[in-house]
Amino acid sequence: MDSSLSIKDRLIIANQYEILSRLTEDPHEKKQFENFRDIFTAGFSRYYSLATEYFSDELSDEECKFVIDVLSLYRDLYYSREHSVKAKEVIDEKDVLFNGFDLNDETEVKYLSFYEFLVKQLGRYEEIKELMESGKIESFNSHGFGPSMRKLKKMIDKRKAILKSRDYGYSDDLSIEEIQEIING
Repeated sequence: MDSSLSIKDRLIIANQYEILSRLTEDPHEKKQFENFRDIFTAGFSRYYSLATEYFSDELSDEECKFVIDVLSLYRDLYYSREHSVKAKEVIDEKDVLFNGFDLNDETEVKYLSFYEFLVKQLGRYEEIKELMESGKIESFNSHGFGPSMRKLKKMIDKRKAILKSRDYGYSDDLSIEEIQEIING
């Protein structure tokens, strides 16, 4: 957070914390909001960052699109395998399930947060929620057991090239060969 705020900005922020302190019933939150209110009221710029310590870095439009591309990729892979008896025989289900992003990797933490937001809060990619409930996907966190970022990008590029080569230009079930080509990067 900027270490120098105008009085107007400080007044707005302090008032927001005053409102929050009056709305909460949790005594710990109340005290925290009152402390933040006092920090901005008094202009203790050294402590402004306390109010934003839980904020994460902003995700660019390109990064959001990457997460959506990953989820769409795995949706296509999973459903293409599910719709083909032959594909089920030759392609292991674990290869078409998205393990999530690694919470231990600083870059992937941002992706994981957006991924979780899309599924939990916006209700997108309902199949992921269903796969988690069935135990096929453990959690949003891969714990390092998913493909690397470089491999995911290669897989996305391969899927896009396959879809671009089709006359109709959208995703329909992928063939066994296309699934394998994507998985192998």
